[in-house]
Amino acid sequence: MEPDNGKYSEFHPLSGILTHVLKYGQLKAPVSGQSRLLFLIIPGNPGIIEYYDRYMQVLYQSSEGTIPVWGISHAGHVSVPVRDITVEKAAYKACTLEGQIKHKVEFIKEHIPDDVKLILIGHSIGCYIIMRIMDHIDSHQVLRCFHLFPTIERMAESPKGQVATPLLKYLRWLGTLIVQMASYLSPHVQYRMLLWYFKGRNVPDCIYNASMTLFDPFCVSNVMYMANLEMQQVSSLDEDLLQKHLSKFSFYYGEDDHWCPKSYYFDIKKKFPHADIRLCNKGHDHAFVLESSDEMADITWKWIQPDIHKLTN
Repeated sequence: MEPDNGKYSEFHPLSGILTHVLKYGQLKAPVSGQSRLLFLIIPGNPGIIEYYDRYMQVLYQSSEGTIPVWGISHAGHVSVPVRDITVEKAAYKACTLEGQIKHKVEFIKEHIPDDVKLILIGHSIGCYIIMRIMDHIDSHQVLRCFHLFPTIERMAESPKGQVATPLLKYLRWLGTLIVQMASYLSPHVQYRMLLWYFKGRNVPDCIYNASMTLFDPFCVSNVMYMANLEMQQVSSLDEDLLQKHLSKFSFYYGEDDHWCPKSYYFDIKKKFPHADIRLCNKGHDHAFVLESSDEMADITWKWIQPDIHKLTN
């Protein structure tokens, strides 16, 4: 029986690691002459899909439950029900940036039928992952790719990247140590710490639930390891790859985003003047899931309407 809100929380073995998959709605049986659609969310970093719960819920409600909305966490970023040494060894390979790309390709090929039209939605580094997976799946299966606040180039040169790069390179051990100490606190105390941290901000409950994972040293170590690789590997824009799939790509840049500053928007707009590249005029933050999930879901839903109309008419 389907839950009242259509929400499912599942764990699937992928790349040797149990992976959290959040779903609003399930795929219906195929009907001759009708296209099946699916929104698939690829998160930023931390790649904890529960951060996107509210965004996914609103997006699902916008379609009146007719288009499922699924989201997949990054490998090793979420505490799992069962973990052993085999899983921890698998994490070293799966939690690289390249490993996360293969991880998402594996999920698409194993869990999404070929006849389903995908609407891929990436956030932050999730946009880079989507760009890369396009060469590993049938591009005809993809209806549209939405890149929200995309970190697809010059990450280490961005204002936030200039601060994060040396910290991630030399002080990751300190972050893991702090989390290791905090992990011994009771869940109640940990939750109270989160309430204090987000005090005065109108964040949905899913943010608190997702953030509890950040008290797991194993997950935080994987988060920082991947972030360090991002600073090193996400450098120059892959213009050939972008050009190859440009007709399916849509980009949404922040007006005051210190991970992908406004100058990056002007640069890419100059290189690809006819592409669907937009600049936010609503003041939404890079981490939109904290306080702008409803608004971003509404923007996404309206943005996809022309593609849905073409597909169904």
